[in-house]
Amino acid sequence: MAKVDKHVAATPAVVRGINPKVLSAYKEMLRFQFLGTIVMVLALGLWLLPAYFFNWDVPLLVLVVLAGILGAFFSALTRLYKVDEAGAALISPTVEHLGGMYLFMYSFVPPLIGAIASVVLYLAFVGNLVNGGLFPSITCMSGKTCLTIQDVMHYYWPAKPEDYGKALVWAFIAGFSERLVPDLLQSVVARQSKSAAKT
Repeated sequence: MAKVDKHVAATPAVVRGINPKVLSAYKEMLRFQFLGTIVMVLALGLWLLPAYFFNWDVPLLVLVVLAGILGAFFSALTRLYKVDEAGAALISPTVEHLGGMYLFMYSFVPPLIGAIASVVLYLAFVGNLVNGGLFPSITCMSGKTCLTIQDVMHYYWPAKPEDYGKALVWAFIAGFSERLVPDLLQSVVARQSKSAAKT
């Protein structure tokens, strides 16, 4: 009977039959994904710190972007955590020849997608394209006109305290779910096309 090395036997990649090159690529992607998101979160966090200490009003849009980035990072981590599926997510001959700079740039893709998706969803709330009890009600503060984009960024706020939570949760979901915002946009276009056809 062949002797089995204890270290090898205890390695999940070997036990599960995962290609070592794929596992190495998986580790690289996880490292760069983590670093990319941390860089973006720290950049926004450093911008938010003075606002916290000096009691400045932080535009809701900034918090929405941060929630979208965190949602995208959470989604990417859950995908990378499933190491059994690493072979499907990463093509080892390709990843093996990629440089560190490319992987670092690639690690910013999910957070950027999350940030863009959360902003688009926020604008859908502002434009009242999506409404209902599950969605936040965002309106212009009383006494303000909100006629410019600067006014919208500074004075367009959730109507009630619970709407803050709804806005941030939906921003997180927009970053987490890659199909949420595209599907929402398609439904808005389809609804507009139907209403235009009736007239």
